[in-house]
Amino acid sequence: MNRNTMAMAAGAAAAVALAVGGWAGYQHLEDGAGTGHVLRGYDATSPAGTAPYADDVFTGRVLEFEEQKELAHLTTDIYRVEVESVLRGDVRGTVRVTFAPDVEPGQRLTDGTTYVFATQAWTDTVQDGQALLFQGEMKPANATQLAAWRRAAALPIVPEE
Repeated sequence: MNRNTMAMAAGAAAAVALAVGGWAGYQHLEDGAGTGHVLRGYDATSPAGTAPYADDVFTGRVLEFEEQKELAHLTTDIYRVEVESVLRGDVRGTVRVTFAPDVEPGQRLTDGTTYVFATQAWTDTVQDGQALLFQGEMKPANATQLAAWRRAAALPIVPEE
């Protein structure tokens, strides 16, 4: 073989290796997230994993389901929530909380029930409200759950990059 043929064969082999490596890396990420799951840089299923990324952690009573709409490419439920107690942050009164569960069919919050919310404000809080960061099963607030969230809310907030 001459030099040109060997150079082309080496280049083709390198291109194939890069393509296979990229595909394998993508498959690794895709396999970690099922249908409807969003890749996050934190553990969205535990209080200790979620609270450091939340601006506000509070208990609130769901007043009503308001609407379902598309926000940030996700079908999102929006609830009107009356803030009952604040564990972190400055949220007060009645707020809109967006909830886009990772699983299908999506869990619905029950009107009149108190939950613990860990949120970050959307850019337009009047229109879109507070984005719920916690993606575990939303259960009515109880003493054990509140204790876990109090400990988690005391953790330092992770700075935005």
